[in-house]
Amino acid sequence: MAILRRDLFTCQWRGCGRVEADTSLLVADHREPHRGDEALFWDERNLWCLCKPCHDSRKQREERSGG
Repeated sequence: MAILRRDLFTCQWRGCGRVEADTSLLVADHREPHRGDEALFWDERNLWCLCKPCHDSRKQREERSGG
């Protein structure tokens, strides 16, 4: 919740900017995959707010492509 508040409930994905009051439609996502690195997992600088549509499509597609 702290990440969602910090980012003002606004999707940080490039060009989206969706503001969402329903927090069930937001995700605190890792910018860089932590791959088991506990320090990176908890690092708030590595977290950002994404709306579920961006997280579940655009972000996942980029991660699968290695981007």
